[in-house]
Amino acid sequence: MPLSDYSRPSPARIRLFLSLLLMLVLTAVFGRRRPGELGTRESLRRSSFTRVMFMDIGALSTLGALYLVVNGRTPVRVPAAVASLVVGSFALLPALAFEDWAALREERGEPQE
Repeated sequence: MPLSDYSRPSPARIRLFLSLLLMLVLTAVFGRRRPGELGTRESLRRSSFTRVMFMDIGALSTLGALYLVVNGRTPVRVPAAVASLVVGSFALLPALAFEDWAALREERGEPQE
């Protein structure tokens, strides 16, 4: 499948968003702490790489929230954008999938609720 299929709302793009969300949830639920693991606070204190990655995640969440507010068309966009600043992809991925689903319904001429 060419990448152009993901450049606009499509069933393939919705599947991508939902697949990423599923992997994220499964990792959060089943990912176990390993023996000898430092934990979040200790990792942030000891490792500059961890601090940079933590800031990067915050920057990406902010960009995702901004994208959702500016380009979203449903009433869900603002609460989802605010939630994505707190819980990141757990809120952003379903909101993007919902936006695409709503856009596809609009394309087909189905009534909006």
